[in-house]
Amino acid sequence: MSTEEQSTENKGIESISAFYDQNKNNFFIAGIALILVAGGIYYYNSFYKPGVEMDANNALYKAERAFNQDSLDLALNGAGETMGMMDVAGEYSSTAAGSQAAYYAGVILLEQGKFEEALEYLEDADMNDELMAAQLITLQGDCYSELEKYEDAADTYMKAANKRTNDLTTPYALLKAGIAYEEAGSYDDAVDAFERIQKDYSNSPQGQKIETRIARVEAR
Repeated sequence: MSTEEQSTENKGIESISAFYDQNKNNFFIAGIALILVAGGIYYYNSFYKPGVEMDANNALYKAERAFNQDSLDLALNGAGETMGMMDVAGEYSSTAAGSQAAYYAGVILLEQGKFEEALEYLEDADMNDELMAAQLITLQGDCYSELEKYEDAADTYMKAANKRTNDLTTPYALLKAGIAYEEAGSYDDAVDAFERIQKDYSNSPQGQKIETRIARVEAR
């Protein structure tokens, strides 16, 4: 290495050293901040979140018990120290139990004819199980259908049908989609939905008399 190169390298080291000396307090503060952030993440994941999940599960259990006993008003609104599904869904929205509570709240509100409220809760729910996820979307379609928003209903049913193709939820959602498209006057789309049942799910309950449905819509 030449003398000039060595001199340049020494100047670079001196510059870095001088920069550190001038900003060492900032480096120290940044290091402390990183430690605090890491500690906060560890505490959240190891202690806070599991505690919240446990509280949410306990609250859901009580409301779910009322739901299973057909005490729908109690399950939905709660009473005394017992939280209802709406309360659980709101207070514990970030948890799996909160999402489950939103699903239950949507189901109950749909049963009570409160379709717009039901839709809001069903849209807030999230299901990891693909069959239940398809059922959740189908219920959203039911809300649109009850509100006579048939095009939205049909599109939602199709989304449910395509969520996970299977012999249970897919033909069920396709039939609902076809009926909703027919109500909306979208006859070609209705035929497409019915023909998909005829082609892929002819042995399903929805496949029974599907030819009659297709013929009726084509005649329109």
